[in-house]
Amino acid sequence: MPEFVDRHVPQEEAALEEQRRGAVLITVGKVLLWMDLILACFVYVGLRSGSYLFLWWVLVEGILGLALMGVGFHEIVDARRALSELTPRHFHPRN
Repeated sequence: MPEFVDRHVPQEEAALEEQRRGAVLITVGKVLLWMDLILACFVYVGLRSGSYLFLWWVLVEGILGLALMGVGFHEIVDARRALSELTPRHFHPRN
């Protein structure tokens, strides 16, 4: 039993850390997308005045937010897969 614990605990810790990191990336991506909504109000005014600053800012921030969310979801799926592989399949309680 000790070799089981010695082998699985570090793997579980790594998978849980990867899951936490994925959740953080998703949160940062969502914040960037919400900030994008605020900046989108200035795109029209910027284009009317001849400036493309806000347009490029919104595009880059939107792409970055979506990319962070995609990477975060990928990390969470990988972590859940690793955790499910570490879970014992058959549990027989002792009577």
